[in-house]
Amino acid sequence: MSLVNVDHTIKRLREAGAACVCLACFFTPLSTSLLGAFSILAVAAWIFSGGFLDLPRVFRANPSSLIALILFCFMGAAIGYSSVTPMDGLETLRKYRELLLMPVMFSLLGLSSRWRSRAQTCFLCGCIILLAVSYLMFFDLIDGKRYGYSLVYHITHSFFMAVVGYWALYKSTAAGWRRYIWLTIFAAAVVNLFYIAPGRTGMFVFCCLILLFLYQRLSLMKLAAAVVVFIALLAAAYQTSDNFSGRVNEAFNEMSQYEPGKSRTSIGQRFDWWTISLQLFKAKPLFGYGTGSYEREHHRAIRNSKITPTDNPHNEYLFLGVQFGLIGLALFTLVIILQVQEAKRISKKDRQLLHGVLVALLAGSLMNSLLFDSQQGHFYLFMSTALLAAND
Repeated sequence: MSLVNVDHTIKRLREAGAACVCLACFFTPLSTSLLGAFSILAVAAWIFSGGFLDLPRVFRANPSSLIALILFCFMGAAIGYSSVTPMDGLETLRKYRELLLMPVMFSLLGLSSRWRSRAQTCFLCGCIILLAVSYLMFFDLIDGKRYGYSLVYHITHSFFMAVVGYWALYKSTAAGWRRYIWLTIFAAAVVNLFYIAPGRTGMFVFCCLILLFLYQRLSLMKLAAAVVVFIALLAAAYQTSDNFSGRVNEAFNEMSQYEPGKSRTSIGQRFDWWTISLQLFKAKPLFGYGTGSYEREHHRAIRNSKITPTDNPHNEYLFLGVQFGLIGLALFTLVIILQVQEAKRISKKDRQLLHGVLVALLAGSLMNSLLFDSQQGHFYLFMSTALLAAND
């Protein structure tokens, strides 16, 4: 085979890999199985095209991907001192594969701005389809209320509604007729989030994203006025939406009635889990208990108590801290810091969208383990790399 043919084959393989990434982005809010299948195909195309030879350039251009890889390797090494079997440790490590895939996605999406744009568009299309299906379920046009008018779990659904709402609002600031389409999508996402979808995580993430949007675009005086207006709109939603007011009232009731060690409510159980997690973290603060150890150590800590057992504290920071200690938390924090630094060299629009991706991840991780969760973790992986991948 001639060198020309080899180069052509390599180019085709890499483009096929980038196309698979775009398809994985599309299915991120819709299907974990198809998300996984296209991710595997993307990695296979990257390997066969010799994409690993591109890693030195990727690490120089995006050092966050190197730290993510180091964090994943540390998690792998932590299986060695974990209190569970190596197979159980590997099962947990598999859930953090986004860290391993980050250099691969930087390599594939770094091919051209066209692929980076397509990856974002595919993800938004997936979110819009999820939104449309939710409305079809709500109006009984199609069957399926297992997850609360969605194809996915209500926490996952509300998270993606918050993200697509922020993204649509940002795109609506551009001039032209498309702004009205994006404003319509924004309004549909907001109504779905506060009047239909029961997920409180998404409501909280959306509020954080709106405050970020206002901070990004307004002066200090205008920001203060806009925050007041936003609070007034939330109050109006509280008065007019049984879904929103019910979830808020439920949260306040769960907090006010919380009894340490005896609670069976969603928030009450989280408080118990967080308390136990902090105790475990304090006992082994540097390296933690090892990969996959959380469930076993938590069960040991709550023995002879009435606290509900769990395999996940529903807080990514505590989940990382218990398993990987301060070293794991420091590496994760360093990935985020480096991505913020890397964003200084990209366009203002992409930089602000990246900040939205990071705020969504960090805010949602206060109440759920989003990096550990497949769909939200892959959202972070795909959109951060699509926005930060090296310019042509």
